[in-house]
Amino acid sequence: SKDFSNILIVDKESTFGQHISSRNSEVIHSGLYYEPGSLKAKLCFDGNHMMYDFCDSHSIPYNHCGKLIIAHYESEIIKLQKLLSYGHTNGLSNLHIIEKDEIQKKEPLINCLAALSVPSAGIVDSHSVMKKLESLINARGASIVYNMEVTDINQIDNMYRLSFSNIDYYAESKIIINAAGLWSTSISNMLGITDYKIHYCKGDYYSTSLFKGEINSLIYPLPTQHSLGIHLVLKLDGSIQFGPNAYYTNELDYTITENHKDVFLNHINQFLKIDKNSLRPDFSGLRPKLQGPNDTNKDFIIINEYAKGYKNFINLIGIDSPGLTSCLAIGEYVRGLLILD
Repeated sequence: SKDFSNILIVDKESTFGQHISSRNSEVIHSGLYYEPGSLKAKLCFDGNHMMYDFCDSHSIPYNHCGKLIIAHYESEIIKLQKLLSYGHTNGLSNLHIIEKDEIQKKEPLINCLAALSVPSAGIVDSHSVMKKLESLINARGASIVYNMEVTDINQIDNMYRLSFSNIDYYAESKIIINAAGLWSTSISNMLGITDYKIHYCKGDYYSTSLFKGEINSLIYPLPTQHSLGIHLVLKLDGSIQFGPNAYYTNELDYTITENHKDVFLNHINQFLKIDKNSLRPDFSGLRPKLQGPNDTNKDFIIINEYAKGYKNFINLIGIDSPGLTSCLAIGEYVRGLLILD
């Protein structure tokens, strides 16, 4: 960037995107679900357009496939209408509720009573997005260092000094952007900002070899308190996954078992017939949620901590979904929070 001559990106892993950024549904969200006026609503709406433009500019694979949020009962159609008005408030256009006969034409395999059609949703090759960002960062003279874990941060006059594990070296900067995902609160705590807490919420994904190329849209249930629900995940090659569910854990553990298979089957069979033998565990991910098991949804925290005495220490806490969709918009938003004098 013309404003910043010396940018260092530090990642404790051996390469980019080893956690939240790669263990998700790769959905380009529309900005439908989020509280009007929230950061999630604004950054997702802006990020949606920015992501499609970025992919077009750099020949990154995506599928602008749209999404159907489905209802099985008359009582759920009211919830679809509520989502529709939420979406309009958040700036979305082209939303409409479609009836069973139209759904059958579009998705003959899907069984439901009605659906909210969300044309701006899609899927993206998130690895290609990250790979392109990495190459652009390098091409513009910034530095990315992998296998470098921050162990301490000290404020010295108007500078921050970062110490690293297994290396007798430190870095100094007037600006720190804490985008450490699952470890964001650990980084914040190093400066003594301890008033944020995140909860690890695990989500499993199952896959099937059936239906490849036979389904054209993302298929979502109505959202729940903790997640957007187990949905039909469309991959760029036309294959199908299902997920994620949502359960809280204290472990950083990506192992996946068949423990939740019956829950998945019961859920999927409401809208698509599949038997137990056709479903297999695929992978799992962790989201850093600000809300605990009994809390309502919380917005992203993206803040310059100058009010706490830490000028240009930018905290990004609780960046779960729609973080991938919003990532380019988040970058612009963070740039706008910096106090440059």
